[in-house]
Amino acid sequence: MYYNEITKYLQQLHQYVQQQEQQIQHLNEMMRGLKKDMEEMKKQSYTNIDKIEYKFDQLKVEHLTGTLNIGLNPSDPGQIDNFDVHQNGMNVNGVQQQLRQQLFQQCSEEVNQFLNNDCKSLIEQAEQHYDLRLDDPHRRHIIEDIRKQIDSRIHYYINAQPLTEQDSLLDKKQEILLHVKQDVENSIKHFLDHLPKDSS
Repeated sequence: MYYNEITKYLQQLHQYVQQQEQQIQHLNEMMRGLKKDMEEMKKQSYTNIDKIEYKFDQLKVEHLTGTLNIGLNPSDPGQIDNFDVHQNGMNVNGVQQQLRQQLFQQCSEEVNQFLNNDCKSLIEQAEQHYDLRLDDPHRRHIIEDIRKQIDSRIHYYINAQPLTEQDSLLDKKQEILLHVKQDVENSIKHFLDHLPKDSS
């Protein structure tokens, strides 16, 4: 009986060793195949591009559509500047930047006129609403405080939507002025609403 158990154990051990040998042979074959593949890859020629020069003055474009990627770096797509090009006119960042600057200049001039001419009466109306009475230096302080924040508000509304050459700057300007003047009115109301009552 003891002899049978030893024989059985030896048979199991022999089978286990044979399985391990098969696995080792399989791994060796895989390693030889990988080495062979690596050697073949090393022998293959590859293209090395040192420098590319573009001569755009010699380029003639008759039809242009699609997306032009400037500074393409596949490993870092965040660095790509995208220019959407349309057949009826180029809607590129340069054109948009110029339109935004024009729009900002026009809006800034009108808002400053509004602050100089109409804002005082807005404050006085708000004073009546909140049953307050401010002196002129206090009103001027409110206006100047608002004036410091106006440029960022104009930029915010200009950047909130894309601009193209086909857009009417007058319509965009009126829309932005409406928003900015509403912000001014809300600022005045907010200021007076939170003004301590004993300073009135």
